[in-house]
Amino acid sequence: MTAEFLSLLCLGLCLGYEDEKKNEKPPKPSLHAWPSSVVEAESNVTLKCQAHSQNVTFVLRKVNDSGYKQEQSSAEKEAEFPFTDLKPKDAGRYFCAYKTAASHEWSESSEHLQLVVTDKHDELEAPSMKTVAHVNTRTLGR
Repeated sequence: MTAEFLSLLCLGLCLGYEDEKKNEKPPKPSLHAWPSSVVEAESNVTLKCQAHSQNVTFVLRKVNDSGYKQEQSSAEKEAEFPFTDLKPKDAGRYFCAYKTAASHEWSESSEHLQLVVTDKHDELEAPSMKTVAHVNTRTLGR
């Protein structure tokens, strides 16, 4: 009877441990921009969310835009969210999360990634400003 009781106790504890593991939040993913988080308007960028597990569902969201949501499943530890022909409205802070089939619970959100979309016109003005500053520095040095 004692052996039977110990076996049932062990089985109960083991099953309880598995249930507890299923309810744990998965670790925080990381979010990166490729080739860069600062990109020109009308160009392309890919936001990559990387998890700690394979076979997960990823979600990409935008801070202060509750209507923005991209979701995709991946057999790998990473999902890619491509942005093409970027517009100024695409700029902002993004974050991602993931869930495994076993946990059914979303991970903590990644750190926020600031996506900056620059205007080509702004970039053309910057070199001329540098030239003016350089000329003024040389004039003052005499």
